[in-house]
Amino acid sequence: MPELPEIETIKRTLMANQGAKIDKIKLNREDIIRRRDFPLGQLQNKSIGEIARRGKYLWLVLDRDRNIIIHLGMSGRFYQLDETSAEAAKHVHAEIYLSNGKKLVFEDPRRFGGIYLLNDPQEFLGRLGTEPLTEEFNPAYLNKITRQRKIAIKSLLLNQNLISGIGNIYADESLFRAGIRPDRAAGSLTAAEIDSLCGAIKQVLNKSIDAQGTTFRDYRNGFNQEGSFQKYLQVYGREKEQCTRCGEIIYKQTIGGRGSHFCVQCQK
Repeated sequence: MPELPEIETIKRTLMANQGAKIDKIKLNREDIIRRRDFPLGQLQNKSIGEIARRGKYLWLVLDRDRNIIIHLGMSGRFYQLDETSAEAAKHVHAEIYLSNGKKLVFEDPRRFGGIYLLNDPQEFLGRLGTEPLTEEFNPAYLNKITRQRKIAIKSLLLNQNLISGIGNIYADESLFRAGIRPDRAAGSLTAAEIDSLCGAIKQVLNKSIDAQGTTFRDYRNGFNQEGSFQKYLQVYGREKEQCTRCGEIIYKQTIGGRGSHFCVQCQK
């Protein structure tokens, strides 16, 4: 599933479309609209005032009460093409034609994602936790949400109501960078470990954004191009391979129903 760095990358690569008007929207599957607070036709001639991100959601702000929220699910892509481009992809479910000669394409083979037409995006997105790349996400906040918690730290990092945007890949990578086992009780972390983990999360996320995100199979940026952060992964997806730090074999364990990768030597 695309996580914060992938959605942030899509946002940044589509920024040039801010200010363009929506000429028309072509739906190839009506059920891809997961929530419809207003008729689709009301988006025609609306300008894209801002392209934003909240957690793992992409947000097209048209005006105060006309918003398009996009969630890519497990396999979704959202990218731009020239409007005259003959789209050959099999699972294109929606196309947004713009006044600048571009079209924004929503593609999702597994259909776990969707498009939300919302009057009040804050009502929809307000449940999401603190953004990890903001100043509000700091050691004091991380200490607050981990204290006296018996839940595994990996599971806590995946809780979108506490921290928005971190998924399996970046939780594993951040914990490796901080030297913390993913199955440690969140409340057992020391002040020094909290500080290290907070910094590691920000570093890993920023490095992935710089690399245009992680592509294993489905993810593409807003130009329909692959990311390259998969080349720099230290533990995720490297089960039974040697740790790049110590040479120990990377171990995979199920924690909270999620496969978690770590080095038993480097992470305590």
